[in-house]
Amino acid sequence: MHNKHLIFIVNEYSRHGKKTTNKIRQVMDLLDSTYEIHLTQYKQHATLLAESFANKMENDTLVVAVGGDGTLNEVVQGLVNAGNHLPVGYIPTGSGNDFARSLNLPLSIEASIRNIIETKNPKSLDILVGSSDTLDIVAVNSIGFGIDGMVIYKIDQTKNKQTIGKFSYLASVLSAYFSQKTFPLKLIADDRKFTYGEALLVVCTNNKFFGGGIPIHPQAVATDELIDLVVAEKVSFWELLHILFLVLTTQKHLNHPKIHSHRVSTCELTLYTPQYGQRDGELIDKNVQHMSVKPVKQLFWI
Repeated sequence: MHNKHLIFIVNEYSRHGKKTTNKIRQVMDLLDSTYEIHLTQYKQHATLLAESFANKMENDTLVVAVGGDGTLNEVVQGLVNAGNHLPVGYIPTGSGNDFARSLNLPLSIEASIRNIIETKNPKSLDILVGSSDTLDIVAVNSIGFGIDGMVIYKIDQTKNKQTIGKFSYLASVLSAYFSQKTFPLKLIADDRKFTYGEALLVVCTNNKFFGGGIPIHPQAVATDELIDLVVAEKVSFWELLHILFLVLTTQKHLNHPKIHSHRVSTCELTLYTPQYGQRDGELIDKNVQHMSVKPVKQLFWI
């Protein structure tokens, strides 16, 4: 991919944001590729930028998302909105970096840029596309409702996303447990119907990790054209502690009687009471009652 023109869409609000721009310039000035840097100014700005570039891009141009999973999500959303599944490059500079972690991508800026420059062909990976009566979304890692949405809501309230990692996320889960009421859930997974009277969580996942390195579904891979669904039913606080211990140690939490997993090609969720949700760690407000989710192929220059 020598001499490609790189368009970096940088979220300077991500954990290492400010240093990131200088580092990109340092590395790129030593290479013979041309580049430009665009900084995001507000939420969803990366989506608008990516969409506008996608509509007028030359063949030798590549859009590169620079930030956390949320920034990558916004850039991919922009490319999907533009209707052309152009490949996207990625430099992880966020706090969770679950996408990079799941795919064993380099975590330093220099190694990421060299990886992009040396890559010959894009990889085709699944992303999740969720459609509801109020919004259409994409996710590179997961779409979930219930306690994981409540966690993101609480983190957003404290404006403390910079410190999120596996252990702070788990601490937030424990605190969210006391705010999250159970909810009735109907699930249509392929052609099978499931109903849960007292669900705490439903998550459609595409990669192994969420929440800054928590292996929510140890077997999930982004190439099998399948959604890995995890549903957690009501548990006591002590059961929750036990489940979180399993997540961190043996990763055998899916064997717990209150945790259910389904591997499906499409699914439909019906939430009978309003729930916070999340897509790639970004908040979905309490306005989704019914959502269908399917995997769609997207090219990544990684």
